[in-house]
Amino acid sequence: MNLLRTSLVSLCLALAVVSPAFAQAGNSGVNTLPPALRAAVLSGNAAQVQQAINVLAGGNPQRSGQLAAQVVAAAEQLLSTTPQAAISAAGAAVESVRTTAVQTGAPQQTESVVTTAARIFVSPQAQQVAPQQAASLATATIQVAGTTGNTTVIANVAASAVSTAERVLATNPAVAVQLAAAAVQSVSLASVAQGAPSQTMSVVTTAARIIVQPAAQQAAPQAVAVIAVSAAQIASNPAVYQSSPAAAIQVMSNSYAAATSQTVQSAAPTAAATVTQTLTQASANSSLGQSNTSNAAQVNAILSGQSQSNPTQPTASQNNPTNASNSNSNQNTPAVNPGLNASISGPS
Repeated sequence: MNLLRTSLVSLCLALAVVSPAFAQAGNSGVNTLPPALRAAVLSGNAAQVQQAINVLAGGNPQRSGQLAAQVVAAAEQLLSTTPQAAISAAGAAVESVRTTAVQTGAPQQTESVVTTAARIFVSPQAQQVAPQQAASLATATIQVAGTTGNTTVIANVAASAVSTAERVLATNPAVAVQLAAAAVQSVSLASVAQGAPSQTMSVVTTAARIIVQPAAQQAAPQAVAVIAVSAAQIASNPAVYQSSPAAAIQVMSNSYAAATSQTVQSAAPTAAATVTQTLTQASANSSLGQSNTSNAAQVNAILSGQSQSNPTQPTASQNNPTNASNSNSNQNTPAVNPGLNASISGPS
């Protein structure tokens, strides 16, 4: 009897000190995880989570994808109580689907992982509690999304990533520029620009707002130059341009302003000439003129210094992916120049 009483007391004490995260898990997907994986997720240790996935998968890529999808789903449900643990678990899940074997063996689970991870890193809870950790997750997620080959997934993750970049700009401009550059690079493929033009426009619109900020230019001028050149080229792609001509013109204006700023010119002196060439060609592009009869005049105004950069959010009518056209252009113009990085690198 005494032994039974002691056992009951011990059990009550154990329940009394159970962590809030574990209590929340009772109403979430965490309890559906295998015990070792559940404990790793609740620990908030990404390395332990990834190790648990690897051990439980036993080298089976399909199983790795399934476990990673379960982990990131559980992580999303932990956001409201333990956002840092949620971000860590999501990061481990993303790393678990980074390999070609897993992406080939479990493509649907891979896409589910990066899509859910994007919802996590852009969430208010993640942004408020651990913005830098969220930015790191965004960088990893966009890298993995870019290897899936799914243009919609790539564009949507990139849009979430660049949104996160804009949010961390005030506190860490270098990270913001790095993340914006990764987002722009991921939508620079012609297949993405053609397949998801509205989302692509959203990405370059936000990125262009970031690069006109002096803090961004001072923190990473060469990366700003890369973004300026890429954004101008992407915005002048007919498929992307027609999704929102007003937003495209603003992207060109911001890109030109960033590339011709003294800070950026000192670090990447050829960027201004590259952007100028892109805009000159855009002003004479008949496809762009069909989408916007004022295109030539507006682009020429940018080149003559009559148009001002705009670092603020555009109106909904200028940049609303849900209202913009998703029709593809018959033009197969590449979104960016493959030799971009080499062409704008500054002096060593």
